Amino acid sequence: MQHEIEKESKRYMDIIQGNFVDSYRNLTYKLVFSLFWVNNFCKNAKFVIKMDDDIITNIPLLVPYLAEKEKAEKTSDLLECQTITENSPVRERNNKWFITLEEYPFTKFLPYCAGHSSIMSIDVVRKIYRASKNVPYLWLEDVYGSGFLSLLLKINLFMPTFYYESVLNGLHKSPCSLFYLDVLKNDSNALVLWNTITEHEKDSTVCKLF
Repeated sequence: MQHEIEKESKRYMDIIQGNFVDSYRNLTYKLVFSLFWVNNFCKNAKFVIKMDDDIITNIPLLVPYLAEKEKAEKTSDLLECQTITENSPVRERNNKWFITLEEYPFTKFLPYCAGHSSIMSIDVVRKIYRASKNVPYLWLEDVYGSGFLSLLLKINLFMPTFYYESVLNGLHKSPCSLFYLDVLKNDSNALVLWNTITEHEKDSTVCKLF
């Protein structure tokens, strides 16, 4: 497997590999490692997009959206995402998200970003990475990264009304959301979504973003 990874990396130059097992309970390691990488190798970036592989990004809409923020000089302390404000720890042992009282003794989670995607200004990436060195590990990466660390840093979470949309079997209207969650997690469905976005690229001018 490692040989195949290295072959693909050499061919496409789009893989960054960390020294840990890529498993669900290690997602926080992946988050912190990605923050480390961006902090060290993307010094001239203004914004960073974090997203899962079942997210389709509406690039024709996202680029002008961020350009407007840059024009308005809103390029710092920015963390936009699907904000989860009411959620409780799962205490059933057979559940995928089971968390012990020792790991998290409280009855409610702090507001945090859903893990599928987020938009961060580069200063937020740097602040969160530095803070991660002093905050105890929690394997729920979304609760840890955008919950614990953003609270510590006094960074406000914000969710635009057009931020994201879950899609089951294609879009039936102009694509006016920044991100689309591919519910089926299917490559062919993702391609259909992307083709719809590119076919309606000129329609992005009718989307109300501000």
